[in-house]
Amino acid sequence: MIYRSKAPLRIGLAGGGTDVSPYSDLYGGAILNITISLSAHANIEPIEGNEIIIEAYDRKERQAFPLSNSLPIDGVLDLAKGVYNRIQKDYPFAPKALKISTSVDAPAGSGLGTSSTLVVAILGAFVEMLKLPLGDYDIAHYAYDIERNDLKLSGGKQDQYAATFGGVNFMEFYEDNKVIVNPLRIRTQYLHELENNLLLFTRIPVVKAPRSLTNNRRM
Repeated sequence: MIYRSKAPLRIGLAGGGTDVSPYSDLYGGAILNITISLSAHANIEPIEGNEIIIEAYDRKERQAFPLSNSLPIDGVLDLAKGVYNRIQKDYPFAPKALKISTSVDAPAGSGLGTSSTLVVAILGAFVEMLKLPLGDYDIAHYAYDIERNDLKLSGGKQDQYAATFGGVNFMEFYEDNKVIVNPLRIRTQYLHELENNLLLFTRIPVVKAPRSLTNNRRM
């Protein structure tokens, strides 16, 4: 059986930055955002053999490890490994041969919350596989804790909650990591009007060419 999960990417409409600690811890924060039709995808598939395979199709990265309760955090595919390690810590299960495969419909650094959304998608696949008793708030907070505390990645809180809840949301952030998500009921005609008048540009990282290649083009 293959356990599949996907979570939507988001665009921020107002309040961006007020969900980032320590600002939100000191003053609180409020965000208005909306999820879009682009998503992060995660599959977990039991396989034959004695390896744990992690593969990101969109990034063309793949790693394989012997069966273990903990995978090394080394800068490659750390989001999937971080989720695996935390699940093994909090909900331990006997290590077995697995393939964790992921893809995201937008490139990293595009400003759509790709990393956090991918963590939510991977968590969703584990929730399905292990039948974990986690609700939407639990998954969103869990994803935030893995990214910020386990993996030491900087960022705010809105992406995990947007990816988990989906739709149009007004989010309130308080001290002690308290978050309230208020889903907004927007008439379909207004959503269609917004979609018809919205043009989305994403930030795509630019890779500088090696000097030798640059020189060849200039000659």
